[in-house]
Amino acid sequence: MAHRTRKKLTKSELKKDPVNEALMKGMYFLQEHLRQFIVGGIVLVVAVLVIQSLFSNADRQDNECMAQYYLAGQMYNMGMENLRYGDIETSIGQLQTAQQIAKNNYRTYPGKESGRRSVILAAKIGIMFGMNNEVITDLQDFMAADPGRDLDNSASLHLAIALENRGGANDLINAQNFYLRILANTQEHSQLAWESYSGLARILYTLEDYEASRANLDAALEISQDTTDFVSYQIARLEMAMN
Repeated sequence: MAHRTRKKLTKSELKKDPVNEALMKGMYFLQEHLRQFIVGGIVLVVAVLVIQSLFSNADRQDNECMAQYYLAGQMYNMGMENLRYGDIETSIGQLQTAQQIAKNNYRTYPGKESGRRSVILAAKIGIMFGMNNEVITDLQDFMAADPGRDLDNSASLHLAIALENRGGANDLINAQNFYLRILANTQEHSQLAWESYSGLARILYTLEDYEASRANLDAALEISQDTTDFVSYQIARLEMAMN
């Protein structure tokens, strides 16, 4: 088998090292573009740190908002428990604290779920203290921000109760409309439906529409037969009015 004669390299070719040339070209390119590489690297690192910080901050805010809502709820439960045992002074202090925590939580985190739920808790306590004007204003502003159907129904219920408690002629009409709105947007046998039928029964009694009042009360009793003292009182006064 014949062997090919290897071509002899010239002196200039011998001096050339392909690997070394590639390395030198790379070094020249790096030197020429070093500033761009450094700036790009810094931007990348900063971007990563910012993203990590945002996620960390968002998680921290979620946890803090949830913790504040839980704390307000615990204070509310303690206040109601002391109220049942007749410790009025302690109960009032705990309920006021719960309301303040809930209000601050919503102001700080209006976009968080627990922050929005804090509005409902604050309104519930406000109604207990007779702060109907404040509750009405707060809930109207809250509902204008479109909190979602579930929270809108809860806000509508407490807004209707506050309007009913305030008791003006327009208030009663508006409260009635809110109760009807809840019934159109909630499950038929839910607690919200029970509350709405009961509210309608109260308003219609005040408006002296006794038959409609009794019909709505019966609708509430179909959902739950657990008649409280007040429901029993409603039934008794309706029977007297209708007879």
